[in-house]
Amino acid sequence: MDPATVKDFVSDIGEEAERLTRISEKLLTLTRMDSAVAVAEVPVDVKRVVEKVEHMLTPLADEGEVTVETDLQEDCMVLATEDDLYQIAFNLMENAVIHGETHNIDVTLSSEGNCAVFTVADDGRGIPQHLLPRLFDGSARSDRSSDGKRSMGIGLSVCRTIVLAHGGVIRGDNRQEGGAVFTVTLPMKGENDED
Repeated sequence: MDPATVKDFVSDIGEEAERLTRISEKLLTLTRMDSAVAVAEVPVDVKRVVEKVEHMLTPLADEGEVTVETDLQEDCMVLATEDDLYQIAFNLMENAVIHGETHNIDVTLSSEGNCAVFTVADDGRGIPQHLLPRLFDGSARSDRSSDGKRSMGIGLSVCRTIVLAHGGVIRGDNRQEGGAVFTVTLPMKGENDED
């Protein structure tokens, strides 16, 4: 094979290895959550976690010419593990970057009452109507990806499992102006909560 073909094959193998690693990590998270193994929860600054995810996804967004705009409120503390919140933010933000001809993504974090509300909205093609009722069940497969690759749906199932374990709610829907929006609502750590 000529060097250019070898380079293409190596690149394809690397991408596939990364994809399989992501799937394995998501399955391990689901297994951990299902096993009910107690994990020490601490007050976690959601804004700091989302900023870390944004930084990690910047090369992918730049490659796809996707603009990520953030509006993140300070002092949104949730009693959880940083890994769990990272997994939620990463799955939702990565999905927005890689699916459906998205050009702009709006990521917001605010407090409403005693809850932290985290929203990821894109301007892509949206979610096929037939998938909406089973978005989070792990079997929904999406054709939203602009490169023809279909999502396994595992990431959204992981998000739901984590959110429910922390007493929260997750919703996914289409926006009237086009694109998809996912909203996670989690109870914030109150002043009288245990450290």
